[in-house]
Amino acid sequence: MEKKLLVAIGNSGLDTVTINYLINIFENKSDISLHLLTVIPLSGITESQRLLGDLETVAASRPGAQKKRVAARKHQESLLSKLLSAGFDKKQMSSEVSFCWGNVSSLLVQQAQAGVYDAIVLAKRDLSLLQKMMSGSISSDLWIKNHSVPLWIINGTPASRNFLVPVDCSRRTLSAVDHLGFIMQGNKEIEITLFHSSALLADNHIPPKEDFYEKWGKEWCDEHIKGKDDEHFHFHAAKQILLENGFAEEKIHCDQIDSGIEPAQMIVREVKKHTYSTIVMGRRMEKEKNIFKGVSDRVLANVHDVALWILG
Repeated sequence: MEKKLLVAIGNSGLDTVTINYLINIFENKSDISLHLLTVIPLSGITESQRLLGDLETVAASRPGAQKKRVAARKHQESLLSKLLSAGFDKKQMSSEVSFCWGNVSSLLVQQAQAGVYDAIVLAKRDLSLLQKMMSGSISSDLWIKNHSVPLWIINGTPASRNFLVPVDCSRRTLSAVDHLGFIMQGNKEIEITLFHSSALLADNHIPPKEDFYEKWGKEWCDEHIKGKDDEHFHFHAAKQILLENGFAEEKIHCDQIDSGIEPAQMIVREVKKHTYSTIVMGRRMEKEKNIFKGVSDRVLANVHDVALWILG
């Protein structure tokens, strides 16, 4: 089955980092489709223009907007050329430059939903979440507002093909494993580590397996979702999903740490200790988080040269 990724392009050097990451993890995968999208916000628009004017008509009347479109297309062409040189087929790639009235992140989410994309991919501009929020960056806006489409944020220059997947008792983390299994289905090159931390402040709630029936079915859950003593929520079901997606057992590793204060701290420490290029995580909705934000928020703020795939 084809996997469709919406790649947000911002006409900067960070876009090359994004493309290099995709080339690294998707080498020789013909079932990946990449759509490069650049969104140009129109500034200085009056409310009457917004209500009465056609977006393309307004953009056509602005020489500056047209210059940005030409520059964006040229930049996209250089990135497409890089993908072609790396072995991607023309049929796997497409590109688009669009204008918007203002909120770039909202348009990205709309495009992703309308095109039924499996993830939005973009580079992280700044070093910390706080800086990103203060600058009003697109990645920070998407991080806060988007909970419907998986979001991949490329931070720095991830170099390896090693994936770290934190797992716990929740449905959201098993959904993250499911996403990884679907996207990287049958990939023989990557290494995957399922990581569980029994940190002091970790959420140790174990939901009933009936909560998982809707997505994975009763028969599968009855066989693979077991109780706490069977360590299902740590590793078994997650590993089973990966095996069913064609990953070799020797490429799947399990690592458990029974120490530490807080899960995000342990995940960051694990990333710094090993050469992981990608972290795959499920996250809670904003309303479920406390004043210290969620684990994924704190991980994003403290890792570098890593891509973070977030679901939820």
